Amino acid sequence: MADPRQQPESFDREIGIGGITRFLVALTIGCVLTAIAMFGLYKFFQAREAAKDEPPSPLVDRSVPRLPPEPRLQVAPERELAAMRAEHRAILESYGWVDEAAGVARIPIASAMDMVLARGLPARAAATDRGVPAAPVPHAPVPHAAGGGH
Repeated sequence: MADPRQQPESFDREIGIGGITRFLVALTIGCVLTAIAMFGLYKFFQAREAAKDEPPSPLVDRSVPRLPPEPRLQVAPERELAAMRAEHRAILESYGWVDEAAGVARIPIASAMDMVLARGLPARAAATDRGVPAAPVPHAPVPHAAGGGH
């Protein structure tokens, strides 16, 4: 019986280490040549695209940043929305003229609601004064809340 630690002499000839080494060297050289070719191709395409670009007009001053035409995106929409709501709240909660020449003024919304509660709505009061039963007031369609989904 042969010693299992000894390998037969034909083992080295079956693997063919020389062929594997030549293949790995050829593969490495091929990869390097392909990378160099791709880099050259990239530079070629980049130069071709740069040649197509027209130079900027001398009339345009590039040193001053120019805003795009309206409508533009909001820089800080949350802050602008808060400012708009504060402006609307100030209008709703204060006295002021809507049209001073015509004598049309605005009053705070809370005062207006109190006046409507105390006096009633003028359209209904006028209809009942003449002995005619008040016609039902048609309801305006209620707009859906923003962000609601249908």
